[in-house]
Amino acid sequence: MTKNHNIIKFPSNINYKKNKYIKIRDEIESLLFNYALNKKDLWAVSLAAGRFSAMNLQKIDGEEKAMDFFKNCVETQKNSGDKRLSDS
Repeated sequence: MTKNHNIIKFPSNINYKKNKYIKIRDEIESLLFNYALNKKDLWAVSLAAGRFSAMNLQKIDGEEKAMDFFKNCVETQKNSGDKRLSDS
């Protein structure tokens, strides 16, 4: 029997933040996609969201980390197997 047998394991701070960021990401993607459907312009909404993201990430993390983030997003999309969306 171990000494820590009765200790309750609480979620780590990293798991809490990860789950928080996933929830925020999913909510924002849903809002943006619904807005794009409403405006019938996925391209324009994507550009606006990308601009917002690029400008703020550069201020927060610097250009190199911001560019790495966008490269990672593009690679994730390529590897997802989803086809390109036509203009909606």
